[in-house]
Amino acid sequence: MNKRGFEFSFVWLFSLVVGTVIIFLAIYAATKLIGSNEYEINTKTAADLRNILNPLGTSFEDSKSEKIELIKDTRVYITCNSEKGNFGENRISLSEKSSFNDWSELGSDITIENQYLFAENVIQGEKVYFIIVPFEMPYKIADVMSVFSQKYCFVNTPEEIKKELESLKGNVLPFNFTNSPSKCKDNSISVCFQSSGCDVNVKGTCTDRECKGELYKNGFIEKNNTQIYYSNGLLYGAVFSSPENYQCNVKRLVRKLRYVSEVYSEKSRLSANRCNTGLQPDTIFLSKLAENYKDLNDLRLIEAQAEIIDSKNKALGECNLY
Repeated sequence: MNKRGFEFSFVWLFSLVVGTVIIFLAIYAATKLIGSNEYEINTKTAADLRNILNPLGTSFEDSKSEKIELIKDTRVYITCNSEKGNFGENRISLSEKSSFNDWSELGSDITIENQYLFAENVIQGEKVYFIIVPFEMPYKIADVMSVFSQKYCFVNTPEEIKKELESLKGNVLPFNFTNSPSKCKDNSISVCFQSSGCDVNVKGTCTDRECKGELYKNGFIEKNNTQIYYSNGLLYGAVFSSPENYQCNVKRLVRKLRYVSEVYSEKSRLSANRCNTGLQPDTIFLSKLAENYKDLNDLRLIEAQAEIIDSKNKALGECNLY
């Protein structure tokens, strides 16, 4: 047996094994470092997105639209918790598409307490769009912020809604309007009014006598094999949101309605000597309805009481409460 040949083979084999281990450890360490950086970057980006959302609210009755452009194709995960804190919360986290065509590690979720994000559970794209509409019941409670990234095709859109959407669209929103679902582009989500056959179907239930021409002031949205009720100010939220996020955010809005109604009740009491509005019992009752809210079926009772308050408030002239 050649002893020198054996020694050389052993040294070569040992070097190969050690080299393989070193390369493996280097790759492992690099992967962990990249993963850690991705996590930190995605967490920071989500925090930056939250900071951008803060000033996007409306003033009084104005609706508006916005667009945010991201550096990379991004998945934004949006959740809702109606029980956290005073008025619940939304949480967002995101993952960016890497140069290797896969998705980076999901960052930490970021809490958003003062916004109401009506969106699908996951939205994906390099552009994120917003429609911000004030939610009034009957006074302003907060903003309904519809968030989406896909193109939408509206079919047989009622004139009043089409006019509003066109005014919001400008050069910002990826909308188009047709008279048939077959004319919608393949990569768009179709929304039908008073008919079926679309990804989202809107059924208005408000009669002309009740709503003075606003036939879609309330009604039902059908999507994902689920039917959900919407009322004034919640139409777009129902169209663009997953059913679970929609119901959760409505519950959050109603929780805030309870406290806002208590503020107006106190305002009515304090102004009684100067200008008696007589609305304190009505606002207290609305606050109680909000306190007892359980699901969307209770929204109709709240809506009816809000209409009573609004009608009485308009009749007060200079003494109106809001």
